[in-house]
Amino acid sequence: MGENNIDSSKQIKVGAIMSYLSIGFNIIVGLLYIPWMVREIGQANYGIYTLAMSVISFFVMDFGLSSAISRLITRSRAKNDEKSIQNILGITAKIYLFIAVIVAIALVVFFSLINNIFVNLSVEEIAKFKIVFCIAGLFSIISFPFIPLNSIIISYERFVFLKACDLVNRVVTMGLMIIALIMGYGLYALVLVNVLSGILIIVIKLHYIRKSIQVKINIKYKNKETLTGIFKFSVWMTIIVISQRFILTITPAVLGALSGSIAISVFAIGHVIEGYTWRFSEALNGLFLPKITRIVTESDERERITVLMIKVGRVQLFIVGIIIIGFISLGKEFIILWMGIDFQDSYYVALLLVSTGIISFTENIAYTLLIVLNKIRYRAIVYVGNAILTLFVSVLLAPKFGAIGSAIGIFVGNVVFSIIIMNIIYNRVIGLNIVRFFKECHLKMLFPMVVSLLVGFLIQESFSAPNLIYFASKAASLAVVYFLLMWVMSFNSYEKKLVKGVIFKIRKER
Repeated sequence: MGENNIDSSKQIKVGAIMSYLSIGFNIIVGLLYIPWMVREIGQANYGIYTLAMSVISFFVMDFGLSSAISRLITRSRAKNDEKSIQNILGITAKIYLFIAVIVAIALVVFFSLINNIFVNLSVEEIAKFKIVFCIAGLFSIISFPFIPLNSIIISYERFVFLKACDLVNRVVTMGLMIIALIMGYGLYALVLVNVLSGILIIVIKLHYIRKSIQVKINIKYKNKETLTGIFKFSVWMTIIVISQRFILTITPAVLGALSGSIAISVFAIGHVIEGYTWRFSEALNGLFLPKITRIVTESDERERITVLMIKVGRVQLFIVGIIIIGFISLGKEFIILWMGIDFQDSYYVALLLVSTGIISFTENIAYTLLIVLNKIRYRAIVYVGNAILTLFVSVLLAPKFGAIGSAIGIFVGNVVFSIIIMNIIYNRVIGLNIVRFFKECHLKMLFPMVVSLLVGFLIQESFSAPNLIYFASKAASLAVVYFLLMWVMSFNSYEKKLVKGVIFKIRKER
């Protein structure tokens, strides 16, 4: 792809552009595809598909090893220690193979308990769930040892290739899903398509790493100190991942046990909206781990990282802001037009899930610094508290309020732990100037965002959309107003230059 000659800064810029292109493609196609797919397979089957994916994703996680690998490889690269990289990869390869065996055993045990866990599913739904679970579970076990591939690519700052893979994966997956459903293959085809596209991407990444990065693995290497270091770091990351699974991915399981498949599908659509918003904020996140590692290794200047956090946070807030503002003001009508009246409660689910992201989604640089400084245990402890509170409220409210009850639990947990407590940690533990961050980022962008929200409500009250095409014109009008207000009232010279560069210089950057 020719990115070997592109420096780190350009890799970040082009990688970010490709991330947003990939996300944009996924959203546009998803808006058209998901309602059609639900009609093709049925609302209950969509709930079963969502439930199976969420349960498997709970078991199949990288246990924090990806972050540990990226952190260690980046540090070794900063010291030009290629031998150390080979040794690290050798140890982690053996760890992943061992964990894959443990995951396989856990999935078999869970399979044997399915009838006892999901008592609100019918006999037919249980049978379908078991088949989907087996197909997806087998692929997850096979693909598990290849999780470190992304860590290697990120550590060598090959962001363009990584984001290209993401885009190819989305295009191939969506294309095969559409073909399969048109041919009438139904629910099981959706899972098989994910398997085929996943295998294709693994093969492409393996080939690229072998040919372009040319990193080697010392599979015979043994070192207790390195293993202990990886283990200590990954334990805390594992706690975070497990807690995150409880916060979002375990919710369909809670609803399956306490409410039913319809509630799962209602929550799933709200989760789709939250997922789109999260992806836009995450598009820039992994790109900065090598850069922050170099700053800490060379000078350990918190002020430089605070400035970087403000710069990246403002871009993330601008992007996430229009999504959240647009959804708050226009989202209910959109959900009904998109998915139908049966999914109108998904608006409230999505609203509760995305609203806290106006703060937490803009602080990814602070989280990256926690990883670099090996202070990830603080976030782990916070996420445990978040998961416990979320699960408690969700179990309490789900039987009566269904998907909305679970979403309320997530909202309460995020406000208390992910926003309030985490910002205290960012300020007092790792020394970031959080007060300055909020002043420079959120406060300076608040007024145009509030005005845009009021304009959104005015548009919604004044014009009713009979279809999605008309609705798109309403959303586009709000987006134009939002952009102009931001340009006049909020954007600094760097951000204006960035926008102009994206619009006029994409071809030159390539």
